[in-house]
Amino acid sequence: MSRYIVAAMLMVAALMILPVTAADGIGGDQGYFAITSTPSGAAISFDGSYAGTTPATIPVYTTAQPQHTISLSLEGYQTWVKTYIGNPLAGETIPIHADLVFIPVTQPTHMPGSGTGYYAIASTPTGANVYFDNVYKGLTPVTVPVSPTGTPGHTIRVTLSGYQDWISAYQGNPGDGQIIQVMAYLTPITQYGSVSVDSIPSQATATLDDSSSQITPCTFSNIPPGSHTLMVTKSGYQTWSTVISVIPGKNTHVSATLQALTPDTGSIYATTIPQGASVYVDGVYYGPSPQIASGLSVGTHQVRLSLSGFQDWVGQVEVMGGKTTTLSRTLSVSPTVPPTPVPGTGILAVTSSPAGAQVYLDNVYIGITPITLSSVAGGTHQLLIREQGYADWQATVQVADGQTTPVDATLVPATPAGIPQSPFIAALALGILALAVAGKKR
Repeated sequence: MSRYIVAAMLMVAALMILPVTAADGIGGDQGYFAITSTPSGAAISFDGSYAGTTPATIPVYTTAQPQHTISLSLEGYQTWVKTYIGNPLAGETIPIHADLVFIPVTQPTHMPGSGTGYYAIASTPTGANVYFDNVYKGLTPVTVPVSPTGTPGHTIRVTLSGYQDWISAYQGNPGDGQIIQVMAYLTPITQYGSVSVDSIPSQATATLDDSSSQITPCTFSNIPPGSHTLMVTKSGYQTWSTVISVIPGKNTHVSATLQALTPDTGSIYATTIPQGASVYVDGVYYGPSPQIASGLSVGTHQVRLSLSGFQDWVGQVEVMGGKTTTLSRTLSVSPTVPPTPVPGTGILAVTSSPAGAQVYLDNVYIGITPITLSSVAGGTHQLLIREQGYADWQATVQVADGQTTPVDATLVPATPAGIPQSPFIAALALGILALAVAGKKR
């Protein structure tokens, strides 16, 4: 067996021990490329990586970059190259077959003893530039003659646009008439793209592929080609997301318009004339007016305003998300119904100017003026009328059995802090009240 054949066999054996790996891609299912050739035994380069010899089945992720370069090389045949667009589906097998074209090989005319050896340099893909000891020698495949007695040690560099440079160093020189086979498997240069993102409103968080986040407006650089998921979020707004396609060497611009979230609750602010009416929403008591009922679901709610001596007001109020609906009502005085006399009791009719003041009888709260109290035990009682912004009005009243005792209180604005009230004026007011009560009894 000649030493040329031995050298070729050693080269093939070295290639066969390289690992076969799936095409690049992260996650997802796998499909397959079934690669065959006539004749078989050709070395396979799949996306720039050695993948065994034909026939061979190569697994590929369905989520890998959807473009693949397949090259088959066999000594004595033209290199076969094909670019395939797309990926197999999960579990799918795509057949690829190559009919290799034989190349008649003209062996160097130098015979042993002529003082010349050779480097036969090929590449996948073919047509790459060859530099031998930094001297340009042409395009692959190319044969470079070398003197066996020349300076030992040589550097071979193979370059091709779109691929990484291939460089290898060889010790010594080929023997007289010896041919050293050199095969350069070129690796494609991964070209990246970019994604620029702006949003309305700005200052939102843009997240690419659930990993990298920036604040808009922003730009994501060095992004591998293919499909990517972009998500834009901001407090108070609905999440916005889309799938984008990144093209090598280009920028993909994305503009996200965020939709504001609609609050699912609102409020009702109820005021009445006079104040102090009990506020009920959907039958739930919220307190005396003015009163706010919050945390109400969006939609229609029933409101009831109730105050002793006045007719209840009942109506429907629409609540909107995130807003407060104001309800203002003037209550109507209830028709006076003559009370049924109770032995040993009288009637106390209390009015005030201004109306709507709080009334306390014997230190017990009984309602808002104007108010008529029936069945008040005959005798002496302490009456207190109180309204915010006014001085308290107090008097001792005498209720007679079976009679109506009227009380009309004129409230005096509260004296500002620091200004003393004249004792004479206070005594005069109480005296006038006593005379008025005594006169009405006659």
